[in-house]
Amino acid sequence: MNFELWLFTIKRLGQTMDAAKMIFDNLSEEDQEKIRKEYEEYLNANQ
Repeated sequence: MNFELWLFTIKRLGQTMDAAKMIFDNLSEEDQEKIRKEYEEYLNANQ
């Protein structure tokens, strides 16, 4: 996972990086993909 996706996950979940990593790692692959897509949409909207 790239650094920007980590930052996005932290911002969206309101957690520290360690907590976000633990939460993200425990998500199903489907939920992880949903967060990745949401991140990509966020990036495209803010460019």
